[in-house]
Amino acid sequence: MSAGQASPRRNPGTNNAAKAQARRAGQNRPPAEPTPAEFWRVAPKAAVPARITPASDPTALVRSLGRPPLDHAGADRYLASVAQRAAGLATALAVAADILAPTGPE
Repeated sequence: MSAGQASPRRNPGTNNAAKAQARRAGQNRPPAEPTPAEFWRVAPKAAVPARITPASDPTALVRSLGRPPLDHAGADRYLASVAQRAAGLATALAVAADILAPTGPE
């Protein structure tokens, strides 16, 4: 080595025999009791959800994006039908949860 270079550092504190002895000593301890995970705690009360008004035209967003860059002639119709189906399912879930906004005078 030249005078400007330092020699590689060595860790004089490591002792493989001491590490092995510590591992063996740890094997004699009883296993730790498991603690319940935070996942199983009681969830806080959720806020009341807002009323949901169904979309008058669920395909408006899909159409606003223009023609889809797919190599299929009816791709825009397929995407529109997926949007309509999703809107229908969302409305059905809102009815089931009793959070559908009233649509007309009652």
